[in-house]
Amino acid sequence: MIIVFNGAYFEAMNVRNLLEEKEISVFIQNEYMSSIEPWVVTSGGLNPVKLQVDEADFEDAKIVVQNYLDGNNNIETGDK
Repeated sequence: MIIVFNGAYFEAMNVRNLLEEKEISVFIQNEYMSSIEPWVVTSGGLNPVKLQVDEADFEDAKIVVQNYLDGNNNIETGDK
């Protein structure tokens, strides 16, 4: 497993949803502790949630994360 993103809980969940939409399996490290005591998992509690993906999915996941960070999210809702 490779860390592809780390951030605040709400932001990490947004990225997780984008990755899972592309059928990329995600492991969430520090999901619960980031809400309870974030300063325990990282210094100062900054960016406590880490998203990890399989090595085989890393390149695709990196693109999804970069698009998220750049604000290039073409999210399809299915509404017409």
